[in-house]
Amino acid sequence: MEGRNLEISDESEELMQQKLRVTDFTHVIEAFDAGEISFHSGWIFHRAGANTTSQMRKVMTIIYMDRDMRLKSPDNQNQINDWNTWCPGATIGEVTNSPLNPVLFEY
Repeated sequence: MEGRNLEISDESEELMQQKLRVTDFTHVIEAFDAGEISFHSGWIFHRAGANTTSQMRKVMTIIYMDRDMRLKSPDNQNQINDWNTWCPGATIGEVTNSPLNPVLFEY
């Protein structure tokens, strides 16, 4: 998938903007009021705009993954950091069932 191997940076932002300009993707920019939520697939291009206030933006993210989701080998340093931070104890190629990412439901 286009852009999945990029680290989040000013350079990757510019590259993704260039890629999006040459496609027919609908570009939606909407402000959220306090307490509003967004549901979207992690496979679509998404981002938060610049915080133009003087206060730190508070965010809560919940990611739901398939029960059989397996941890892939990281492509860059950001993904290594995410692995160590958010998937401690998970093994590449194995189901991501760790203390911070437990399997919540099985049939």
